[in-house]
Amino acid sequence: MKKHKVEQKTDEWHHLRKGKITGTTLKAIMGTPKARQEAIYEKIAERLTVGVESEGDTENPMDRGNRLEPDAIAMFELETGKQVERVGFCEDETNPMIANSPDGLIGGDEAVEIKAMGGKNHVKMWLTNKVPDEYEWQVIQYFVVNENLKKLYFVGYNPDIPVHPLHIIEVKREDIALDIENARKSQEAFLQEVDSILQTIIKL
Repeated sequence: MKKHKVEQKTDEWHHLRKGKITGTTLKAIMGTPKARQEAIYEKIAERLTVGVESEGDTENPMDRGNRLEPDAIAMFELETGKQVERVGFCEDETNPMIANSPDGLIGGDEAVEIKAMGGKNHVKMWLTNKVPDEYEWQVIQYFVVNENLKKLYFVGYNPDIPVHPLHIIEVKREDIALDIENARKSQEAFLQEVDSILQTIIKL
């Protein structure tokens, strides 16, 4: 056994651990197939990441996203040749209670959503070429609010992985048309329920 006389939690300690199997990792490897696959993404990310942090877990994810979003949009524009319009808030034409906050619009029929994820999730999105499940409805809302939207560019950005800092997934309206329809109907029904309860309260 080779010993390293370093203090735990220091940069040197983190560097020694990068990409290696430790007791924590072994638990995932010996666990469920999903846990094992997640460990694979994590170790790939650690080996590709410049520095010692692959998940950016010392920074609040929202702060990280706000900090990196302008750089991500600039790189997206450079790579695609598209001009992104920054818009703070959008409402549905027929029901202003249905809305979203887009990261950017491109002309009248395209949009872009930026996610500056940590190393493991960035690598996972890249290798699976799939929008992460937790952002599925956020993506669909773009199409609900903007009936003219034909395509959304879902963009993963992580500058700490220089071999592939930007990954773009194209989401087309025709591929999720049923989900868009169901999302609109569900929101309209939800709003009707809210209005009904409010009317009851007002009459009290």
